[in-house]
Amino acid sequence: MGPHEAAARWLHDETLRLCALPVDDWVGPSFRPRPVPPVGMLETAHVGLGVAEVLELASEIFTPDERRVVTEALVDHCLLPYERALLGSERGAELHALSGGEQGTALNNWYMVLLDAFGAVSLLIGDDDRTATLAQRYRTATALYNGDSYGESLQYFGYASLHLSNLRELLLAPGRTPLAELAVPYAAMMPWAAHSTMFQGPKAELGPGTYTTMVNFGDSAMTARPPADLLTSIARRDGGAPPADAALARWLFDHTYSEPQLEPSDLSSFGFFSQIGWRSVVNCLDMVAPRAPRELPLPLAQRFETGTVAVRDRWEESRTVLAAQAGNAALRVDGHRHDDHGSFVLSHGDELFFTDPGHCSYRSRAQHEAKQAAQHSTWVVTDPVTGATIERSRPHGASAGNRRGPEQRSGCTVFSVDLADLYPDTVTRARRTWITLLPHIVLVVDDVVAATPITIATRFVLNDRDHALRVNQATGRRLVLRRGAAAAKFFLLRSEEGGRRVSPVFERSWSAVHDIYQPQPNSPTQGREGGGVVFGTTTEQPTTCHRAVYSIVFDADSRIRGWHVSMDESDIIDIERPDGTRLRIDTRVFTGHPAGA
Repeated sequence: MGPHEAAARWLHDETLRLCALPVDDWVGPSFRPRPVPPVGMLETAHVGLGVAEVLELASEIFTPDERRVVTEALVDHCLLPYERALLGSERGAELHALSGGEQGTALNNWYMVLLDAFGAVSLLIGDDDRTATLAQRYRTATALYNGDSYGESLQYFGYASLHLSNLRELLLAPGRTPLAELAVPYAAMMPWAAHSTMFQGPKAELGPGTYTTMVNFGDSAMTARPPADLLTSIARRDGGAPPADAALARWLFDHTYSEPQLEPSDLSSFGFFSQIGWRSVVNCLDMVAPRAPRELPLPLAQRFETGTVAVRDRWEESRTVLAAQAGNAALRVDGHRHDDHGSFVLSHGDELFFTDPGHCSYRSRAQHEAKQAAQHSTWVVTDPVTGATIERSRPHGASAGNRRGPEQRSGCTVFSVDLADLYPDTVTRARRTWITLLPHIVLVVDDVVAATPITIATRFVLNDRDHALRVNQATGRRLVLRRGAAAAKFFLLRSEEGGRRVSPVFERSWSAVHDIYQPQPNSPTQGREGGGVVFGTTTEQPTTCHRAVYSIVFDADSRIRGWHVSMDESDIIDIERPDGTRLRIDTRVFTGHPAGA
């Protein structure tokens, strides 16, 4: 990439225009706070990084006087506001620690973004005192990562890591911080990112192209991909990534950026549908060879510390992918999470059936609703006396749920979580178990016990963002779901209250599910009411013991009629396949109920 007259003229004029604006214009949109003196925001960092790149890479387009104007603007509009923001965050973290606060609530992705911009400007202008603080601050940021995942959600992992990796590259320029002093914790997240890649296909509302559907728990988008500059930096290996992680990053880049022209939004700088930047073009010259998940090999079922358990039938052109929020280890940062414990997403045949609400503009009421348990495929527990919801706690940074699996038993992949520790003492057991025999069979078994009677509402959220979901309610407890050429039979096989058999029926309601994050309300990818079709049941009477068994059977639409599922009095599920062969699954073997009980 060499000099280009038209580009130089545009960069020259646009950079000087930005530098002539008042500091307030660099702070960000009107919804950002504006203390006096000003404090740097995310938008401040983005503008500052852009101007700093122009000055570093194309300084020859400016006269000496113009370079001085740009440098002064970077100091006044960026460096000083960044420094105030960083010091404020660090003081808050220190006070939090002194007060005995748990991990995971003090610093977050903002710290990494602002640190990147603060570092870029400090290094550019040769401010030795500020530059001397960067290596230690970098190490502070690396402590926010768990060993295999990042607590703020998958997409905030990408956003934070994009900036931390950029700062690392700036620091490791010749004559700066020795390589061994700057770890690359984000490289270890590559298996988590690979497991979160569900399938690829067209998205009519986004225009021509093949888009990636990702597991989108918490504040994450349904249509997404990890930032290209991050993946190529890891794949280049002089970022210090272990060989397997580097090779997997290269595979993720090749897999999700095979069509570089895809541009459904202008938010690549936020990492919420990343485009290929100039760093990726440079990195591509030195990347390692790709290794697909199967070649490493990655297991077909894996649990991650952030709470996600992912299971698929195979890595090449996966037919069925299940991901659940099944309890998390202690988190080192935990913002942007939803009340989604026990919830799951599930795809088959490149169609997303069971979905997560995702996230939209934080200034929208829909975003606040999307965080609630009632908007996810999990339970809502209420006090029958007061009618108030018995809220699940969010233990900041701490572990949540008694976790088991995934493990292979009797040919099935099984995992579970007991969420009783999130409820008050009223609830003594809140266990959900997933039993899978992919690509066709997923069983969900709920077992809730309380010291005093409670009311339990169970919800399942289905994807109809594109109006492509077709639902046939064969009976009150049996649904046939169709999307494209794929189909599912979703049955409530058994429901008990206090040991007594009951016969609830699925009740239909609607919710909003979102796709690509946009900061302003009324954006095209912000979901409308009805985009989520919700089916669920509510206990007939307050009870101290609730048990329910659900079956989901997937196949091509042309074959779904050939599947038949029933459950006998001894809790054994009988499944007949289209070819007439049968499969019997004793749910008690997997859920802790002794056989014969």
